[in-house]
Amino acid sequence: MTEIANMGGFSIGERESRALMESYWGRVSEEQRVASLRLAWQDLWAKAALYLPKDDMKIIGEAFVFSSVAHGKQRRHTGEPYIIHTVSVAAILASMEIDRETIVAALLHDVLEDTPVTPQQLAEKFGEGVVTLVDGVTKLGKLQFKSVEEYQSENLRKMFVVMAKDIRVVLIKLADRLHNMRTISSHKREKQLSIARETLEIYAPLAHRLGIYQVKRELEDLSFRILDPEMFYDIKRRVRKKLPEREAIIKEAMDILEQRLKEDKIEASIKGRPKHFYSIYEKMRRKNLSLEQLYDLLALRVVVKTIGECYQVLGLVHTIWKPIPGLFDDYIANPKSNMYQSLHTTVVGPEGEPLEVQIRTKEMHLLAEYGIAAHWNYKEGGHKVDNLDKGLTWIRKALDAAPERGEGDSGGAGEGNAEGTSEGTLFLDNLKTDVLSNDVFVFTPKGKVVRVPNGSTSIDFAYAVHTQVGHKCVGTMINGRIAPMDQELHNGDIVRILTSPQGKPSRDWLKIAKSNRTRSKIKSWFRQQERQEREEKSKRGHELLEKEAARRSPGVENPLEAINSQLSHIARELGYSGLEELIIAVGSGSHSPASVLGRITPDSAKLQPEAIPDTPAPRQRKEADSEIVVEGAQGVLVTLAQCCRPIPGDPIVGVVTQSRGISVHRKDCVNIEKSDTAKQVAVSWGKPKDTRYTARIKVEGVEKQSLLAEIVQAIALMDGLITNVKASVVNNSRTRVVADLQVKDLEHLYRIIAKLNNISGILEITRG
Repeated sequence: MTEIANMGGFSIGERESRALMESYWGRVSEEQRVASLRLAWQDLWAKAALYLPKDDMKIIGEAFVFSSVAHGKQRRHTGEPYIIHTVSVAAILASMEIDRETIVAALLHDVLEDTPVTPQQLAEKFGEGVVTLVDGVTKLGKLQFKSVEEYQSENLRKMFVVMAKDIRVVLIKLADRLHNMRTISSHKREKQLSIARETLEIYAPLAHRLGIYQVKRELEDLSFRILDPEMFYDIKRRVRKKLPEREAIIKEAMDILEQRLKEDKIEASIKGRPKHFYSIYEKMRRKNLSLEQLYDLLALRVVVKTIGECYQVLGLVHTIWKPIPGLFDDYIANPKSNMYQSLHTTVVGPEGEPLEVQIRTKEMHLLAEYGIAAHWNYKEGGHKVDNLDKGLTWIRKALDAAPERGEGDSGGAGEGNAEGTSEGTLFLDNLKTDVLSNDVFVFTPKGKVVRVPNGSTSIDFAYAVHTQVGHKCVGTMINGRIAPMDQELHNGDIVRILTSPQGKPSRDWLKIAKSNRTRSKIKSWFRQQERQEREEKSKRGHELLEKEAARRSPGVENPLEAINSQLSHIARELGYSGLEELIIAVGSGSHSPASVLGRITPDSAKLQPEAIPDTPAPRQRKEADSEIVVEGAQGVLVTLAQCCRPIPGDPIVGVVTQSRGISVHRKDCVNIEKSDTAKQVAVSWGKPKDTRYTARIKVEGVEKQSLLAEIVQAIALMDGLITNVKASVVNNSRTRVVADLQVKDLEHLYRIIAKLNNISGILEITRG
């Protein structure tokens, strides 16, 4: 009757023990269930007793009994008592030598969610620390891969919030998922596929990000077996068939290296390292190779005492066997984002077979197997806190990159949610591509290491360096050569970003960027530009309406406020959602202030001729059809200045001239600064017209014979028409091309410039 209490290592009352036994197992298969539970408990006890003191073990025993009573008659899908699951989860964590509080929380991790136990009861028995961990796991909810994306996103977001406070919560969750995957066969096939898919996409990458490779490998193989059993068992069969041959080569290599290490008096542990099945499958798929073409099904792992010995062993390996160029990685000098450190090299080993060798210290090996869990005891002892906190910065970045609840992502100017992308999808995409993907290590020209997600381009690199570097990017050089912006980056690439004060993001970058963080920054820039444009139009609209209202009602103080309600009515009549939208329309030139206020107090007053001195008689046009709208005037002669060639979309200003009416310039035109401000008038673009406008661009690139032809071809592909082009060589090393183009508007010109930026050899593009 006291079986469970005795397992826990202490005695409880006879009455409590009897109630526990009667409610838990009943009479059917009692011996079998007790035996299964005893085996699970002995496994946990044996692992925890190796490193925890007796007092801690007593508390673990109490937690075991508490959890057994709480779960009562609950059974798993396997038919076993539910408590076996919690004990097994705790045993997985004990194998990582995690602290006592986490082991206790693992034993109790489902009591708040699946039993009547309250947080108060748990706190009274085991303390607030355990309650925080159990509550943290409970808050993660029951994630379902096929569930509503918003629900899944919120659960994952909560997980990262809790992780940022106490990383042990996710360790419990990973151990929980690992045991569930080990016993997944009790579920229906559809449920198995759902759980395995979620495990492979979320939990295995999460284990990788935390550096817990032991858990990662098993999660991947268990998921792989469910998702593609035919391929899994085929690889397993073929690997076993090939292993004897590979093991003989590994054994020979181990003997040779061991002898050399003894001669140099280096104490080391040498073992063969088998690859797990999913990693073999991934490498076959990624490199399009057959299993027979893979050479690193087994490799050597050398564990030494010091970092200095790591490099000493590397030198020995390279003197024994010839290294294969391009297959060396120094993760000691450049640790992975999950703090993984090791030297990796591939050499031509015995019998001419390629041989992979990994070299690391004992501490590095512990970290490689147990990841962040290996640091927990260090943190409690006050050591290596900086390394631990540094290794968790990606969690905070994941939270920073997550859109706030309700904010979503309008995408800015027609991007993002235009295709119905939900906030949950955005967060999950960001999580998978930016947080849970493998990193690529690339360098700045000054040697600074920059981590970007696997598959990233120079656009991602530019924004990873600094947001403003990304915004001003106009080109890239990879390993000293001009490269297209969409070229994928690889480990060790040296990337130089070419910038220009006139550089601006292109909407095409949203297709090039791999990282959701990069796309978010690009979209944010477009949203900011849209907001600024709306603010400018709103301000201009207010000013135009105020001047027109003052002209119609001289002497009246704040005449616009007096007709505010009438303007709101007019806005609705014209189909606008509110008064502010009408004001913006006036500011953009869609409506003149006279036509708007004329709906209230018809006024035939016209702008007096002397208001624009020396203006010739204009060709009369209706304002609605005007190319350029002049503030407070209709039928005024306007011309587009040739010095700056404004096109629709450019911020513009008018200058009164004696012979050409109003000359319209871009606001950044150098001639505007020289003109008399008294002669400047507010102008805006009218309704879009089906015409083309001339814009001039200046392109500079490295000197090459085909550059001009590539530029002309790119412009033609983007529906641009070249009316004039001139090419010259400057400084004996650069080609300069000046071209006049016929374009529809500013957006069309930007698309052409973005296309030109992808041409190999382009250094800078500016407007003329």
